[in-house]
Amino acid sequence: MRIGLTYDLQTDPADERQAEFDPPSTIGAVEAALHTLGHEAVLLGGAQQLIASPHRLRDVALVFNLAEGSHGRCREAWVPMLLEQWGVPFVGSGSATQALALDKVMSKRLAQSSGIKTPRWAVVEHADRLAAASTLRVPLIVKPRHEGSGIGIGPEAIVRDLTALRERVEWMTGRFHQACLVEEFIAFGELTVFLIGNGSPQALPAIQRPLDPVTRLSTHVAGGGSPRAWLSPVDLTPELDAAACALAARLFEVLRCRDMARVDLRVDEAGQLYFLEVNPLPSFDPSGSVGLLAEYLGVTYAQLIGQILNAALLRLGFPLGACSPVPHP
Repeated sequence: MRIGLTYDLQTDPADERQAEFDPPSTIGAVEAALHTLGHEAVLLGGAQQLIASPHRLRDVALVFNLAEGSHGRCREAWVPMLLEQWGVPFVGSGSATQALALDKVMSKRLAQSSGIKTPRWAVVEHADRLAAASTLRVPLIVKPRHEGSGIGIGPEAIVRDLTALRERVEWMTGRFHQACLVEEFIAFGELTVFLIGNGSPQALPAIQRPLDPVTRLSTHVAGGGSPRAWLSPVDLTPELDAAACALAARLFEVLRCRDMARVDLRVDEAGQLYFLEVNPLPSFDPSGSVGLLAEYLGVTYAQLIGQILNAALLRLGFPLGACSPVPHP
């Protein structure tokens, strides 16, 4: 098959506006994986490139979407919305799911309405309107409402009193021009679960994210020093793994994700799981969670990409590829 690849290319890693874009190495890895699976990848770029040259879509059977969009609360829905409008089949969640998942507040409201536990939270739109957050227990973490990839989240995002909260909200609303999500910070541990499929998706084994020992933020957000100093405090028992996978699968279904998603969770000292956020456009960096999962499961990066592709092909009624199922220990 000729498969179109939509993406936003990261050309300057220092530019915060490109934090969610894929570097050339990731695009190259996905392109190579599709080639290994016997397909031809057609590099289409992002929404602007599609609008400028929609005729290029005539040459592909379907699109594998990685495009994040460049700005705005619905940016991750741009490419799916164009493809939906033009009737082009694609891998990944639809525009409504992409828009809801990027909105941390709406995804938490949907989770809570479905009985899924999340840290107590409040929406704060201005530094002088902290009443809704004043009843929360410190420490708190302040996040921009409509951003991903840890944008705006660093050591200063964790606050321990009302003065620090006001200062952080004032900085964040001024910097990102959007409301803040303020939530109680569950400091103990963090897990992430990758899911593949539709209907009842397959949740792959939970991965424990190492924590920075000072801030207790996950190192993919906080950075951190030597890996020897990172913390992995959660005893990831088979029972906890099963509970994390079940919770993630439930979130996948509630938000009507398709083909793939990643769900991030926090864990307290008692082993209680809390939903943080869901990402229907997870990173495909081979050195990230996808690569770690492939290594753990004893399959290749290309085989894992193939499973996602096969999930979409099955949903869309295409003939399946030749990839074998991904094992679950």
